[in-house]
Amino acid sequence: MNKLLLHQEIMLLALRDEEGTSIGAMYNHAIAGAVLSELLLQQKIETTDDKKRLVSIVDSDSVRNALLNEVIQMIAAAKRKRPIRDWVMKVAMIKNLKHRVAQELCDLKILKADEDKVLWVFPRKIYPEIAPKYERGIKDRMAKLMFGQTTQHDDRTTLLVSLASHAGLLPCNFDKGRLKRNKDRIKKVANGDLFAARATKDAIVAVQAAVMAAAIIPTVAASN
Repeated sequence: MNKLLLHQEIMLLALRDEEGTSIGAMYNHAIAGAVLSELLLQQKIETTDDKKRLVSIVDSDSVRNALLNEVIQMIAAAKRKRPIRDWVMKVAMIKNLKHRVAQELCDLKILKADEDKVLWVFPRKIYPEIAPKYERGIKDRMAKLMFGQTTQHDDRTTLLVSLASHAGLLPCNFDKGRLKRNKDRIKKVANGDLFAARATKDAIVAVQAAVMAAAIIPTVAASN
């Protein structure tokens, strides 16, 4: 199987398997958090070790993903360093972000692009799953970590649990009773209190920033 990037994995968790429609309203910010987390793990960017968490480029060389390259160039072209929360909001506003990530998964033959109509009138793009083994593998890794079935761990799975937890995607993908029984462990994983190295901790800050950004936008809109 192809090794997926974090933003591709979170996209699979944020889509209904058969319908190909989005779950919840935070997927763009979850994707943005995943993109920045991926760049941190790949050591393409870093953040300052203070409350500001300013982002800077470590390595601007291209990677084999157009979306990641675009974000690297956005950060490299910035006139001043910005906090990671600002970059989460900027990445979340990239035009057609969800569709671009879904298309990456279509190119990998994991999803297929289709179309249906809302209220039988308004057309929309949908992305049903055609290779479920990828998502099954993702959930299996997450379950073993969340429910204490393994003493082994990896940064990517830790971050995926954190992304899914903060974006409200866990109840849509796992048994609610099992989640409740293991809520303390899941919280520790999601907050980086278990297994997290420095880069993973920085990425979890990006994840939490994604949630804050998603919460701020409706508040700002309501006040205008």
